[in-house]
Amino acid sequence: MNSMKLNRLRGLLEHISQLDKPDPALEQYFTPPDIAAGILYNAAMCGDIEGRKVADLGCGSGVFSIGACLLGAESVTGIDVGQNAVSKAKENAERLLSREQLMRISFHRLNVLEFEGTYDTVFQNPPFGSQTRNADIPFLRKALEIGTTVYTMHLRSTDRFIRQKIGEFGGRIEAASEITYRMPRTFPFHTHDRQMFRLILYKAVNINKLRDR
Repeated sequence: MNSMKLNRLRGLLEHISQLDKPDPALEQYFTPPDIAAGILYNAAMCGDIEGRKVADLGCGSGVFSIGACLLGAESVTGIDVGQNAVSKAKENAERLLSREQLMRISFHRLNVLEFEGTYDTVFQNPPFGSQTRNADIPFLRKALEIGTTVYTMHLRSTDRFIRQKIGEFGGRIEAASEITYRMPRTFPFHTHDRQMFRLILYKAVNINKLRDR
């Protein structure tokens, strides 16, 4: 079993550089390292990372991908439609991971709708839909299509809708927890110096894939 402690994981993820010019149209938000570390560590304790095939949809600068690799994933695939994100994720991985770990991780510029494969675990912090209504739904659908276990974050205000969609896409919610954090103003449409995000993290499983195990 991977012996990395939560504080060590958090410390490593704090060295991940953010995107230089995040694209507001893509809602390229940075997942805070303490939030990402907590999600990843709990997933690892549930047996969802070590020795597993992991995907990171909308990987951004690579915080979930790199964290999963540090926690012993068999392989990690991160995708993002933004070339700026893919380049930054690769840069962060090359700076933080060992040569052996780099053999187990890859990043690709790809629209989430075009992504294929079969994965044990999927992590994602999809667009919240501030710029494009329901922008997170294609991510949710794809995650439950390719993954057995999915960790996904969505605005708390859309909780009922997201629960409905998880069921429609063949998923079952195993756990849900609220996450609140503040981030510095990132985009011109933000009205405060620090933006408050109230989210829900869902752990969902693909019922059909569980039956096939």
